Amino acid sequence: MEIRPPIDFYVKAIGDSDKFMKILKTLGKLGFRTVVIAYNTLDRECIFPKDSINILKLGESIGLTTFIRININSNSKGDLKKCLRKIRAKVDVVSVEPKTLDVARFSGRDKRIDTVFFNYNDLVNFYDESQAKLMSQNGIALEIPFKHLWHVGKFNYKMFFFLKRVIYYTLKFKVPLIVSSASSEIVDIKSPGQLTSLLEVLGLPEDYAKMAITSYPLAILKRNLHKKSRKHVQRGIDVVS
Repeated sequence: MEIRPPIDFYVKAIGDSDKFMKILKTLGKLGFRTVVIAYNTLDRECIFPKDSINILKLGESIGLTTFIRININSNSKGDLKKCLRKIRAKVDVVSVEPKTLDVARFSGRDKRIDTVFFNYNDLVNFYDESQAKLMSQNGIALEIPFKHLWHVGKFNYKMFFFLKRVIYYTLKFKVPLIVSSASSEIVDIKSPGQLTSLLEVLGLPEDYAKMAITSYPLAILKRNLHKKSRKHVQRGIDVVS
């Protein structure tokens, strides 16, 4: 399977296939070549999407490479552990939205998790030096969904200042960074340039900002495809033919 950037790492799956096809076509016209389609679940429910095969076929029919991800909204470390055991092998990408500090710290350590993302208030409360260090040490990416920031109300100076601090920690500890649209409507869709411009405005160098829709998401998808392949036995062990 060929995985080509730029990548929108978070596009929310919706039940209306005609409407979703329009979203995918718009993403393709804007220049995206790979799209990761997200389903949401609570940790205690851990529901796997039943229509994911049909959703993937929609993207493939218009020349997009598509993957399935699960977003786990979690406020219990115990429930999150159970959900990860149940669902990790069934999806291409696992992302966690922690709702407590304990879950945030756990999500920064568990390598079954690919990305961690927060709403604005939880980003303020949980993403500090300790969180950034953990995520960097374990290769877990911080994801910034564009829609989550612009749906919290007025984008004011206080918010701008804090997000610059987030970028500072991310650069200081070399945390992998991904920016995605989190779109579920045509109006939510952002072009590759719009996504990276957000990061540049916050102080991220241009080359690093581009990696947030190219190198970093690409590395996650390739790593997870390899883990699913027959050649991979367990961490550090591959079958060589």
